[in-house]
Amino acid sequence: MQYRKLLPSHRMRLVGLLVAASAAQPSLAQQVEPLNAGAPPSDLVSGRPADPPAAQTEAIDLGQAPTAASRPPVTAPRVVAGMSMPAPLAGAGRSSIARAAAARATLRSVGPAPLAAVSASTAERTVFAREPVRVNLTVGQERLVTLPAEALLHVPNDIESVARVESIGGTLYVTALVPFTPIRIVAELVDSGQQIPLDLVASKSALGAGELQVSVVEPGTVAQPSSPEAQAAAAAQAPAPEIDMVQLTRHAARQLYAPRRLASPLPGVNQVPVAHDPVTALLRGANVQAVPVGQWKAGALYVTAVRVTNQSRYPLELPLESLRGRWIAATAQHGRIGAAGSDTDTTALYLVCERSFESCL
Repeated sequence: MQYRKLLPSHRMRLVGLLVAASAAQPSLAQQVEPLNAGAPPSDLVSGRPADPPAAQTEAIDLGQAPTAASRPPVTAPRVVAGMSMPAPLAGAGRSSIARAAAARATLRSVGPAPLAAVSASTAERTVFAREPVRVNLTVGQERLVTLPAEALLHVPNDIESVARVESIGGTLYVTALVPFTPIRIVAELVDSGQQIPLDLVASKSALGAGELQVSVVEPGTVAQPSSPEAQAAAAAQAPAPEIDMVQLTRHAARQLYAPRRLASPLPGVNQVPVAHDPVTALLRGANVQAVPVGQWKAGALYVTAVRVTNQSRYPLELPLESLRGRWIAATAQHGRIGAAGSDTDTTALYLVCERSFESCL
């Protein structure tokens, strides 16, 4: 390193330059920034460079619809509800049947229905032999379709996007949300397993509003349904089916224990009056209270339902062999009842006889 000696004139020139530079720049106090002694940089404390900033974590695809910026090409696989499937097949499966029918309805108007429109107060009747049953719908208006029995429905997976379909007690409640071309659904009857294809078609015009009653006959025997008066007259002329003691006892048990919707009348069985006075010593040797609560008749047989309540402190096995009276059959709803005052201290007896209850005691 070489040192040069400054002359006095040079010193004066240097001092002038420093004064001019200090006047042009802010004061040194304004350039000093406070030092945060409580949080020293990690690279000064540990002696190693600071970690680089973490890279932004990529969002995990859980099956949501991709945005426009991140949507993959049409030919690339896509993830749908956790399953990987080719994009061309993603919308061509069974789940797109209803939406495709709605899309076709926007391109062309739905053709006129083969059945004439009816008012909301008139029931439309049709018979299913082999041809599918066409159900005409008006958008936004609910229509009832009555089937011969309760049924299970087989519908496209996306039916809720175009229509609301509910099945309750053998009746379908169908409401079209948008117009659509025919959509095939299948109603499978619970009692017989028979399947009835139904073609739903919806339009903004009034195609069908009243109730649609669907009946089923064997192929080759299709006939026009008769009027309600003719059906009632035919039912009155038909002989009543023969009821045995087992069916009669089951009918009495349903009247006591089944829900009201299942306690339906049985053809050939009629309820007859019976006195509701307690019967003394109906079960010999048992401390119980017996009260008749109902009596039914079918042909020459009578069945009487008797409520039996335990009056002792101990559980009781019902001694049916100790019954007083001349009975053809005796059945207990529960063979054992609990002590008096418990939830299980009461049951029912069903007594079958060829005469009324009072005559068979």
